[in-house]
Amino acid sequence: MMVWAGMSAHGKTDIAILEGRQDSACYTHTLDNYLAPFIKNLRENHGICNPIFQQDNASIHKSRFTKAHIEAMGIKKLKWPTKSPNLNPTEFVWGQLAWFVYEGGRQFDTKAELKAQIIRSWEDIKQSYLRDLVNTMPTRMAQVVLKNGGPIDK
Repeated sequence: MMVWAGMSAHGKTDIAILEGRQDSACYTHTLDNYLAPFIKNLRENHGICNPIFQQDNASIHKSRFTKAHIEAMGIKKLKWPTKSPNLNPTEFVWGQLAWFVYEGGRQFDTKAELKAQIIRSWEDIKQSYLRDLVNTMPTRMAQVVLKNGGPIDK
């Protein structure tokens, strides 16, 4: 099982819980079903004409097929430095999501129970938290510049 989600200072996507091996074709299908409606909402309801999409350097994210697909979707992509997870607000969100899912040592007997808890936990992540993460991006980026592209402290 794999989980995909997106977020911005103005909201978050639905969470995708994916089964099986994910390749570039599967990933672009996820982008079509989850990212595209989210981007449309940002453009139409929040006046964000050119949102910037950020993702890590997973092989399915940086394949030629995926890059061409994102370009065809008309989405501007942020170039991503290697070994820089603390630049990505979503990394902090994944940590909070995991904490919510497994809070108090919670265990699950079935995949269905785990999936349901992931969905509930995603809904519990507050928009104010997401906004704060996005708003700290300029500070984190400046720290990377000061470190000549090196890792920064959280």
